[in-house]
Amino acid sequence: MKRSIYDTPIFFERYQQLRQNPISMNEVVEKPTMFSLLPDLTGKTVLDLGCGTGVHLAHYLALGAKKVVGLDLSELMLKQAENTLSTQWQKGEHFSLYCLPMERLSEIAESNFDVVTSSFAFHYIEDFATLLANISAKMTACGTLIFSQEHPIVTCYKEGYRWEKNEEKQQVAYRLNYYRDEGERDRSWFQQPFKTYHRTMATIFNQLIQAAFKICQVEEPMLATRPEWHNEFKDLQHRPPLLFVKAKKQK
Repeated sequence: MKRSIYDTPIFFERYQQLRQNPISMNEVVEKPTMFSLLPDLTGKTVLDLGCGTGVHLAHYLALGAKKVVGLDLSELMLKQAENTLSTQWQKGEHFSLYCLPMERLSEIAESNFDVVTSSFAFHYIEDFATLLANISAKMTACGTLIFSQEHPIVTCYKEGYRWEKNEEKQQVAYRLNYYRDEGERDRSWFQQPFKTYHRTMATIFNQLIQAAFKICQVEEPMLATRPEWHNEFKDLQHRPPLLFVKAKKQK
């Protein structure tokens, strides 16, 4: 099984520092938007793909979920998730964790999930259509899928300058070179190489439709609607960093 980049000590340490920052993309943009899309979780079973340190799983249990299941490739993430969840809930009865890539979702014991979520992770998946089929197979009829991922106008980047700047070095436009060229992207964060995958908006929505999901809501949070972000996230006036989709499985 491939090793998670998050199990690289420096990568995990830097990630933790970012997550502890109260003014971060995760805290200010991702979590509030993701949680606003949730249905009533009372008595529901929930699967979180790419669950990380279990923050979302704990939130789902606090909202009344009967049981939550988390799947992540990182052993370090899951160790922290178990430590956090075990302080309030019983492992096995209230939560289960699996160290697996999303591509091996079919191997987990549980099924018939009412809600499946994934935060900031689907851009790591090469075969989105197959993943959607595997998710559907694990869901109840009319189950809800909610996910966020890097927005396609972000994942399209291959090379060159991301931003066009004026004479004062201010960001004035985000370049969309290579948007139509789908496929693998080589990335680096804290000098650690990893891969993501670019799909156009049309491909994402068409593959959801082909997998028999009805698209219920789409969100693209940007600066114009959130003035409180102005000082910290100035570049959000030009483009949304994340795409959020809420979809319902058809019978």
